[in-house]
Amino acid sequence: MSFPKPQHFWRTLAGFVLLAAAGPLLCAIVLALRVPAAVQAEVLGEMRNTARLQAVLIEPVLRTADPAQLRSLSAGYGATEGAFRLTLLAADGRVLSDSDVNPDGIDNLLNRPEFQLALSRGVGEADRFSNVLQRPLYYVAVPVGELPRPLGFLRLGVDGNVLEARAAAERAGIWMLCLGLLALMLAPACWLAWRRIGELQILVDITESLARGEFERRVMEARVPGHQRLAAAVNQMARYTARRVSTLTADRNRLATIFTGMVEGVIDVDQNQHIIHINEAAAELTGVRKERSIGKPVWQELRHQQIIPALDEAIRSRGVIRLQVEFVREHDQLIMDVYIASLADDEGNPIGAVLVLHDITDLKRLERVRTDFVANASHELKTPITAIRGLSETVVGDPDVDRDTLVHFMERVHAQSIRLSQLVTDLLTISRLEADQGSASFTRINMNELVNRAAQAAETARQHKQQALHLTLPEQPLQVFGDRQNLSQLVDNLVDNAIKYTPEKGRVALRLTQIGDELLLEVEDSGIGIAPQHQERVFERFYRVDKARSQSLGGTGLGLSIVRNIAERHGGSVSVRSQPGSGSTFSFRMPLAASSGS
Repeated sequence: MSFPKPQHFWRTLAGFVLLAAAGPLLCAIVLALRVPAAVQAEVLGEMRNTARLQAVLIEPVLRTADPAQLRSLSAGYGATEGAFRLTLLAADGRVLSDSDVNPDGIDNLLNRPEFQLALSRGVGEADRFSNVLQRPLYYVAVPVGELPRPLGFLRLGVDGNVLEARAAAERAGIWMLCLGLLALMLAPACWLAWRRIGELQILVDITESLARGEFERRVMEARVPGHQRLAAAVNQMARYTARRVSTLTADRNRLATIFTGMVEGVIDVDQNQHIIHINEAAAELTGVRKERSIGKPVWQELRHQQIIPALDEAIRSRGVIRLQVEFVREHDQLIMDVYIASLADDEGNPIGAVLVLHDITDLKRLERVRTDFVANASHELKTPITAIRGLSETVVGDPDVDRDTLVHFMERVHAQSIRLSQLVTDLLTISRLEADQGSASFTRINMNELVNRAAQAAETARQHKQQALHLTLPEQPLQVFGDRQNLSQLVDNLVDNAIKYTPEKGRVALRLTQIGDELLLEVEDSGIGIAPQHQERVFERFYRVDKARSQSLGGTGLGLSIVRNIAERHGGSVSVRSQPGSGSTFSFRMPLAASSGS
């Protein structure tokens, strides 16, 4: 049992003592108040009995009327300190004898109240101040002999101070008894107070532990027998609180995990718009430091002219606000969808709001790319279709066209149809590559064989332009995992571009080597070259350095875009090194089969 606090112990002890002492103290007060009357009644009763007894004893003496014998009797009565005063009267009221004074100087006393009552009732009592003795006295008088003609009267008197002293002694005894009882009750009161305060202190300690979050502590009911129901209630509260806290902690951790793992940024603010929670995504999107932003006003951290008014409106209207904003983060410009929803408690009072930030920058970029792609594709398709339509309408509209003109028009229609077919084929290839992102069709491929076949397939075009083709292959076959059709198209496109943009009697070189655990394919030409400002964009769809020259060569502007798409799908990369007028070198890298764990 823990040591109780002194102030609690003394207060409880005082309460027990007061409660225990209330009865004895009340009894003592009542008895003390009744002591004088009780003492008076007791003494008067004793005086009546003594007076009657003395009257019987004195009657023979009074009959003899021997004054000397009567005086000796009274003198013996007055010899003892604190004894009664005895006065003997004749039947006519003359004082025959008195134990305290000389009877010769006393007047007739027959008219005194006590003697009149004794004459009429057989006993008389009175209390008054004695002028002779100069002190208060209580008197009891009885007749000596038979009424109505007694031989005389006998009166006993007692000093009032004696009664007071006797009453004081009685009261002192009562108070001593009361103090003794209190002393006897003090020890059990101390023990009981100590035990009860100790039990309460145990309950207080456990309750304080619960308030500190130590929900595993319990009260042993055997240690608090006087408070078992309270102990059971505290234990039940601890178990319930532990379950609730565990549930709330699990929910909080689950929400924190969800917030942390969300791609969307989440910011939780209170009714004063101070940040309560912000996840990593929101901190990264807004460029704020997560740890330093907690507890700060949201306007101080975000500083956005559209978000803050929308937040005010959401809290005011208790609704949901959606807006799209541009957010500048360092050197980047982000486009975000922002959802702001107000939060309320069970009673509907506003307690804050939650902001959800969704980065749609890439989506917007893709939308722009898609729009540009559709526009470019439409434009590219429109050119051959328009040419074919115009040529065919001319032939149909002029039945007298000569054969040479007709043949010329048909050749141009044929060329435009080939270009249209190639354009549609490239568009379908891009669509297929973007739709199929899996690796189910990947097999082990001998890249030496594939590059050699590409060189052989370009032989006709090379000979037509009288170009020199140099092929360099390693002695050992380089094996990769990939899609044979796609990789074959990648190599064909690079070789085809090199031949197209290299003038007649130029030079094209294919080099296949191993660099570490990667394959490196380089396609070098001695063509027109690419300016530095165009080198980063040549892999974009429909991008041409020289549009007129590209179209005259039958290019669609999609070949290098297809090359990059295939390279990225195989975990590789493609790049270009070029100087205008000095030719270009396109490089393709991808992991070898051995390094991919096959």
